[in-house]
Amino acid sequence: MFRTGSVKVLFALWALLCGAAAMAQPANAGFKGPFGISGVLVEGNRKTKEKIILRELTFREGDTLSAVDLYERLEQSRKNLLNLGLFNTVDLLPTFLGPHEVFISVGVNERWFWIPVPQVSFADPNFNTWWLTRDFSRLNYGAAVKGQNLRGRNETMAALAQLGYIKKFGLAYRVPYVDRSQRWGAQVEGAYGEQDETTIGTVGNKRVMLKTPAQAIMQRWRAGAGATFRRSLYIRHALGITWNQVAVRDTVVARNPDYLAPGKGRVQYISLAYSATMDRRDSRAFPLQGTFAKLECSKDGIGAGHPGVANILATVQQSWRSGQRWSLGASVKGKLSRGTPKHYFLQEGIGYADYMRGYEYYIIDGQDFLLGKANILFALVTPRSYRAEGIPWEPFRTLNLAVYLNAFSDHGYVRDTVHGAQNFLSNQWQHSYGLGLDVVTSYDFVLRLEWAVNRMDETGFYLHFTQPF
Repeated sequence: MFRTGSVKVLFALWALLCGAAAMAQPANAGFKGPFGISGVLVEGNRKTKEKIILRELTFREGDTLSAVDLYERLEQSRKNLLNLGLFNTVDLLPTFLGPHEVFISVGVNERWFWIPVPQVSFADPNFNTWWLTRDFSRLNYGAAVKGQNLRGRNETMAALAQLGYIKKFGLAYRVPYVDRSQRWGAQVEGAYGEQDETTIGTVGNKRVMLKTPAQAIMQRWRAGAGATFRRSLYIRHALGITWNQVAVRDTVVARNPDYLAPGKGRVQYISLAYSATMDRRDSRAFPLQGTFAKLECSKDGIGAGHPGVANILATVQQSWRSGQRWSLGASVKGKLSRGTPKHYFLQEGIGYADYMRGYEYYIIDGQDFLLGKANILFALVTPRSYRAEGIPWEPFRTLNLAVYLNAFSDHGYVRDTVHGAQNFLSNQWQHSYGLGLDVVTSYDFVLRLEWAVNRMDETGFYLHFTQPF
C-alpha cells in the first residue's frame, strides 16, 4: 500500500535525509540495482486526489525494477500523467536509499480547472473555407463553461450556450471512475440545436446550401448515456446509447427526399455505439512517439421504420522519434457505411472532421473512405517550459512551447455509389503534399500554418487549430 498522511511525510523526510549522500554521487557508483521501490510521495496536488495520480503510474510500492526499467517507467508515468490534461508540468524524481532501494517523489503543477471560455467557431467545414467570404453571419458565438477535475476525481462537467449560425445548448457530465478499482466510468449528455441553413448535397464537390431566413430549417434533440471500461493503463472500451430526433422543413424534403428518410421531414431513432481504444502516445495533443489505434462500430436506428445506418471506423496512428528534434508520423483511417444512401444527413465523407490537407475548399461525399497521412517533423524549438512569476495565478505561470517544421503528404479515396458522377473527386485517388509550421503551447493549444499542393496542382496557405491526425 502507498503511505498517506503524516506517516508518508515523515517517511519522505527520512528518505531524503538518508539518500542525500546517494544523490550526491552518480547513480551508477555502486547503485546499479535491481531496485525495490520503498515508497511514493505525491506533491503539488492541491485538488487532485492522490488515487487519480497513482492510477497512471507504471509501478507500485514493493515492485523491483532494473535500473533501465526504472527510468523507462518513470518517463512513461510522467507522460501518462500529462495526458490526463490536469497538469502543466509533472516531475518524477528517484531518491536512492541504498544499492537496492529507491524512493519516488511525484511532483505536479495543476492547471486551472474551471474555465469559462468565450466560443467563436466557424459554420463552414474549416477556417479556410470561412475566410473565402469572411461572412460574420456564418460564425457561431457564445460561451462554454467547463469544469474539469471536479471533486479532485478527474470528473468533467461542460455546459454550452451557443448563438449565431447554429444555436446550440447542451450539458454533459463525465465520471471516469465509479468503482474502487478505477476501471468503470460513466457519462450522460443532452443537447438541443437549430439552424437556418443546411447542406442538402454536393455538386462539383461543393456544398449545395438551402436556407430559410428567420426560421429554423433544422432542429435536433439528443440525449445519451454511456459506460467506459479501462482494463489497463492504455486500453479503454466504451459503450453508449443515444436518443435522437431530427426535424427539417418541407423545403428540404422537396429538394432532397432522402435527406432524413425517404419522404420524411422528421425522424426519431436510437443510436448504439461501441469503441475500443489503445493509446500509447507520448502526447495526445501533439504526438511525437507512440501508437494509437481505435475501432468504432455504430448503428443509427434500431427496428423497422427507423434509419438503418451502420458504420465501422478504424484508425491506426504511429509516431517514431529520432533524437531530440526529428519525428516521423503516419496514420491510416478507414470507414465503411451501409444504409446512408437513403439518409443523407447521416453520411459524412472527407472534408469535415476528416480531411486532406490541400483539399480544404472541397467536400468529398461518399459512403466509404480510406485516408492516409504522413509527417516528418523537425523541432525548431524543442518542447520546453518557462515560468512567468509575475502572473498572479499559479496555474497560468507555466508556459509550454514547442515549434516544428513539418513536411507532409496525404492520400485518400472516397467511394460514392450514389452521387459520384456529380463530384469529380469521388471514386478517384487523391493526394497532396506540402510544408508547414506547427506551434504547440500551454493547455494543449495547437496552431498549424501550412502550404499545400493537391492533385489538381492547386496551391494554397491554410490555417488549422488541431493536430494533423
